[in-house]
Amino acid sequence: MTSLTIQTERPNDSEPILDGLSRRGLVALCLLLLAMGMSDALRFLIYDLSPLLETARLAPDAPDGVAQANAMRGWARLGGYVAALLTVVYFLVIQRTRLKTHKQVVDNVSLMLVLIGVILLASRLVLQKEASNMNFWGIVDITLLHLAACLTIPWSWKESVVPFIPLLLIWALVMLVPDAGSWDIFDRVVVVIMSGFVLAPGALIASWRKKRWGEDIERLQLGEQVRNIGGELTRARIVHDAMFPGDYDDGHICFEYEYDPIHEIGGDYVHLHVCPITGKVFLTLLDVAGHGLAAALTVNRLFGELERIRAENPDAEPADVMALLNRYIYLTMARHGMFATGACFMLDPNTGILTWVNAGHPPTLLRRSDGRVFDLKGTTMLLGAQSDEEFDTNQQAIKIAPGDVVIAYTDGAYEARNPDGKSFGLSRMREIVRFKPAPRSWTRFIANAVQKHHAGQAEDDVLIVALTLKSLRVGQPAERARAAEGNHRLPDIQPAPTGQVPLTE
Repeated sequence: MTSLTIQTERPNDSEPILDGLSRRGLVALCLLLLAMGMSDALRFLIYDLSPLLETARLAPDAPDGVAQANAMRGWARLGGYVAALLTVVYFLVIQRTRLKTHKQVVDNVSLMLVLIGVILLASRLVLQKEASNMNFWGIVDITLLHLAACLTIPWSWKESVVPFIPLLLIWALVMLVPDAGSWDIFDRVVVVIMSGFVLAPGALIASWRKKRWGEDIERLQLGEQVRNIGGELTRARIVHDAMFPGDYDDGHICFEYEYDPIHEIGGDYVHLHVCPITGKVFLTLLDVAGHGLAAALTVNRLFGELERIRAENPDAEPADVMALLNRYIYLTMARHGMFATGACFMLDPNTGILTWVNAGHPPTLLRRSDGRVFDLKGTTMLLGAQSDEEFDTNQQAIKIAPGDVVIAYTDGAYEARNPDGKSFGLSRMREIVRFKPAPRSWTRFIANAVQKHHAGQAEDDVLIVALTLKSLRVGQPAERARAAEGNHRLPDIQPAPTGQVPLTE
């Protein structure tokens, strides 16, 4: 059903382009005819006007009215030039502004050519008594008009032939009258029969040009579609970026991030929520399978779900958030092959407790203030792979101190490859995080290192976030924090999972 709709709309999409080509073709044809007519008129003024005026002056003394006949034919010839040129000017200056569609242009071009052809044939008819081959020049005029039109107007060979049929009929009738010249009647009949072939060169040109302008229309149409898609992606990027949080710094906790999608929009996302009562910072990092438009649409849906979760339960812990996201993806997206990895963190500035759940996401790095680096590894499966009953978040917690930094990232960062095919790697990521002295911006520092590594040839979206505990809240012990939360129980401090040991130099 979709393919039928596309096929039906495609010709309509090409009409504005064809209309524009037709209007430009009309301008080109008028200018060409003006150039041809002006050259003939100029030649007449240079070579024929003076003798014509002299003949007119001597006309009263000329025997048998010969001078008057010559003068009449001369003025008829000049009048034909002027009438033809005025006709072209009318269609170029006045009528052209009223034409909008290809059909309107073709109809008006046909009318203009018929009028010009009739004027020229009438002029030749008047001049016939002066020279017996004037009818021959009439067929030349028709041929030149047809060639000029076929070289400029984007029409089919059938459309090009239609306006010249009445002109050929008029020329044939004049050619077959008894005083049409010194030619034998048999010769004239043969010439009339063969006259239709004078339109063959123009018809061939029209057919060839139709194929060419058809290709041009497809190319212009494709370019227009690309521009439209680019515009839509730009607007989509604005909407997409609006879902991302801004940098956050309340003097106790600082949050920043760097995001570099390989397309206008991507499948990585970070969500920040700050509890207005306790000041706890909740950070959720998601990486949807794939990248590009499909992944970005999935991110948009997950953003809505996160907003709903936080609106209904502002203090939902990482285990609750990840369980709800897993349920949502499992029920709505998993059957379409759409999954996501994610990591959710809760940092309490009152106690320095960091609680997290890592669902199939790359290991988060915890950098202590003294430069030591710990892995906060995964705790559960990726989101959407298991049902509610099977999914266990295995939430973890650890206490951090002022100056410690939590650095999370998506797989596009450490999987970035250089031109030789070597990936950035987790080892190098840890090595950069151990860097001393600490940079002013960890996310920008790491993002620059990744960008230099892949040398502008990124294969996946790159998202890097940093959550820094700058200081603990003074005068708000855990008891007051619990009271402010409505006696909500803080998670117990647990030892780091197996393998979470400092990485030595």
